[in-house]
Amino acid sequence: MADGGVRLFSGPDRPHKLERVRELTRTLGIQPLDHHTLDAAGLRPAELLAVCRQRPAVSCLRLVIVDEAHRLGGDCVSALLEHAGAICETAAVILLVDTELSARHPLAHAAGGMTTERFADRPAGVPSRPFALTDALGAGDAPGALAAVREQLLSGREPTEILALVAWQVQRWVAVKRWTASGATDERISASAGMKPWQVGRIRAEVSQRSLASLQDTLQRCWRLDADMKSGRAIPELAIEQCVVDVCGGLSRPA
Repeated sequence: MADGGVRLFSGPDRPHKLERVRELTRTLGIQPLDHHTLDAAGLRPAELLAVCRQRPAVSCLRLVIVDEAHRLGGDCVSALLEHAGAICETAAVILLVDTELSARHPLAHAAGGMTTERFADRPAGVPSRPFALTDALGAGDAPGALAAVREQLLSGREPTEILALVAWQVQRWVAVKRWTASGATDERISASAGMKPWQVGRIRAEVSQRSLASLQDTLQRCWRLDADMKSGRAIPELAIEQCVVDVCGGLSRPA
């Protein structure tokens, strides 16, 4: 997507969709002031067009993510198609659809008028254990981490609680990485951090390919996201999913 316009991301593989969003953010050079996430539920055409047609603040384009776009009304879909030419000049709009669209859905009829990318399902392989999320984060398993997040959301946990668990895990990574850099042994780290030696060894392995600076940056992003979620600047469910994908992806970055 070299320029603006409307794009439909359809299919159940949410991790790849979020990775694609992150890729487009980098490719288009979208700055935070021009990155918008909208909840499709109850969205009115005028509200949607107001964001899409507004000139970007500091970037070349605005990036407008419409989550659960299958909940858009026909009037919103028609408005996007009608104003597609003008939208191309100001925004890159991405409609995220996780479910299958019925033949009668407005987006199913409009798909031919926009660029569509299909994201097929892939096995998540999530362990049904209390620590499924932290295990998946440690393994860099984005599909498993996302499935664990959804499982916790369905069980009634708030997104801010889940984010706190992610931040706790990253804090442990930072602590062990810092002690390791100072030459501390597993036994000394275990005694200082209140962990068992095998836990220290496991964390060492999890962050072996990450630098201390990158881990500290990840922790700072967790705290910024917490503030954004609590202030209403981010949709909590989408934000926590993007967070765990970023954390898992970061584990592959070289130290």
